[in-house]
Parts: sequence; C-alpha cells; structure tokens
Amino acid sequence: MTVNKNIWLALIVLLLLITGCSSEASNVVSSDEEAEAPVHPVEIAEINRGILSNELKLPGTIMAGKHMPVLPMLTGEVTVVHVKNGDTVKRGDTLIELDASDVELNIAQARAGLDAAKANLNSAKTMRDQSIKQAELQLSQARDMHQMLTNAEVPSDVVLDDVPEELQAVFGTLLGSNMPTEHDINQAKTAVKQAEMGLEQAKSSAQIDAAQASVKQAEISVQMAEQQKTHAVVTAPMAGQVTGFNTIVGEMVSPQAPLLQLVQMDSPIVQLSVTESMLPSIELDQSVQVYVKSFNQSYEGRIKYISLLPGEQSRSYPVEIELVNPDENLRVGMLAEVVIETAIANEQVLLPVAAVVEENNEQFVYVIKDDGDQVERRVISIANETAEWFAIEDGLNEGDFVVIRGNHQLYDGAL
Repeated sequence: MTVNKNIWLALIVLLLLITGCSSEASNVVSSDEEAEAPVHPVEIAEINRGILSNELKLPGTIMAGKHMPVLPMLTGEVTVVHVKNGDTVKRGDTLIELDASDVELNIAQARAGLDAAKANLNSAKTMRDQSIKQAELQLSQARDMHQMLTNAEVPSDVVLDDVPEELQAVFGTLLGSNMPTEHDINQAKTAVKQAEMGLEQAKSSAQIDAAQASVKQAEISVQMAEQQKTHAVVTAPMAGQVTGFNTIVGEMVSPQAPLLQLVQMDSPIVQLSVTESMLPSIELDQSVQVYVKSFNQSYEGRIKYISLLPGEQSRSYPVEIELVNPDENLRVGMLAEVVIETAIANEQVLLPVAAVVEENNEQFVYVIKDDGDQVERRVISIANETAEWFAIEDGLNEGDFVVIRGNHQLYDGAL
C-alpha cells in the first residue's frame, strides 16, 4: 500500500534526548539527580496532506501485442521451406511453397471450358443471323402475297414450291380461281402477322445472352484457378517472429491446421482478470506497475481494455494492459504481478500508523510543541486507513511534528 510521494518529502528524522533540566544558577548536578533524569530517544516526522491509496496486486500473463496463425489456403505437398523458428519476417515474405501441379491442371481445364463457351457464343450469333435472314424473307413473301390478293392479281410466273408452307393454301386457291375470297385475304393477313412474329423471335437475344453468361462463368473459373496457383506460395500476412513452425519438405498441409504463428513482441500486453468489486477502482488509460519476477524487473503500463462481459467460466472481467517500456527479455506466457493503485479518499492529512498509540479505546499521538522542548498528547479521529497510513479527520494539522518511534514511553508534557 502506498501514499502520494509528496507526503514524505518533508520527513525529518531527529533523535531527541529528552533529559531533566538543571537550574541555570548551578553548574553542578548531583549524581542522584542525573540518574533520575529520563532519557527518551524518539523519531519524529512532519505531517503533510496527501491522497490515501491502496494497492491491488493481481496476477497476469504476458501476451504478444499481435499474434496471428498462418494457414495455407489449399491442400498440398510442401516443396520449399523458406523460414525457421525465430526468424523475423516482413509482411508479404514467402514462408513455404506447395506443389502446384494439380492447380496447373485446374487452370488448363478452366481455360478449355472458356474456349468452349466462346465457341458456343459465336455459334449462337451465327445461327441468330441466319434465322433473321430467313424470317425477313418469309415476311417479304407474306406481304407480297397479301398485296396481290388485295389487288386481285396473281402473277403468272408464281411457283407454288417457292411459297412458304403457311401461304401455299392461299396461293393454291388463288391460282385455281380468278377472284380471291375474303377468307383468302384474311389468311394472307394472318400469314403476314405470323411472319412478323417469326422475325421478332429470330431477333431475340436469349440464346446469345445465355451463351455470354456461360463465357463469363468460364472466365471466373479461370480466374479462380489462377488464384489457387498464387495460394501455392504461402506468404506472411503481417510482420513478426516465426514460432511454432515444424513443417518440413514433403509434408502434406491443409487449411485445417496452422503452419506457424507470427508474433509481435515490440508492443506486448498483460492479460488479467478483475472481480466485479474491483471495477470501480480501475479505468482506461490508468497507469499501473507490472512486475516480472523472472527478471526481477518492473515495467510501466496503462490499462487499454476493460471487458464489458465477464469470462465464460467465471464472474471475472478480462482486462488488458499495454506496456509502455517493454524490452526484448519478455516472452509470451510469462507470469507477472500487476500493481494498481486505487484512491481511497480525497486529499487529507496523512499519518504513519506507527505514530498512533491506542489506550482505553482512545487513539492519540504525541505532537512536538512549538517550543520544541515538550510533547503534547493529542487525541485524533481517523477517517480512513491502510496497513501503513491513517487519513486523519480531526486532531492534526498539516505541518505538525509528531513522534513516530519511541512514542509508547512518552506521556503528555514529557520533556
């Protein structure tokens, strides 16, 4: 438990030999009188104001500021290993290479599928052009037939075999009679409409659209296959030190198992848990001390994270502390003791516990009088306390000098 550093700046250690005083008129003191004079060696201190604080000492664990498992993106055999445990790598550095022969086959297959899709697209475009030409011809013939029937004139050189099937009946009727009937004209009009619909259908791009979609899908398949080839080279997703790496050439790896861990220890953290009752005593950015027993060294830290939720297995709340002055000695998993100072009260007059004498349920101290020749027994009222300090509510003032050692043999007015 500690107190604001300003408290002991005015600490004065005095050794007082309080003896009986002889008369100024006589320079000679009898041996009996000298023996009767009491001697009280004491230690005194000046009283100051400060903030009474307590210490929370909590166990913690050193963890990496950043760590990341590295997993391969595809299953394959390791062909080349570029790193070993302890190596420091940068983001993008190659870690291992995998056999890419199967990936090459996938790329070739995807490209063949793309070529086939493009061929189907070209074929669909050609067939569409031919269908449009044929539909345009049929529409032209139907319109000519309708015009001839409407004008009641049939050219003598019409060949029935050249007429579309749906118009042959009309032409046959027309060729076998001198005058077309109204039914013949309606049939010719219907034939024109059917030919127009046929032309619209021929112009439809549905088949071409489907073929183009197949081409796009095949292109994506090629891109995915080529991307798989890049996954055959496993690179570092971040800078850090390689650890937990045991992979060798010839070993099969898969996305289900990490190859290694990348760890950054330039900004380590300390993980710990606090109980519900401790939460009011801590806050973000609060300064703490972190003691690592392995090196007998303390580090300055700041609270950077306080969880809103308790841990799954307990009612404790996870807390993370960022170390301000780390060094290269720290390792993941090391045990640490976190010391958090918490204020008990506002600034008050503070008194060392050793200065207080308790008698008959009364607490008092011995204060040096202004003349410095005597002590005064003064009753005090204690507001708060720790194992080492009392916060005084009444009975003492800042600047008073009190006896902090040798006080149990004193009495009010002792010389």
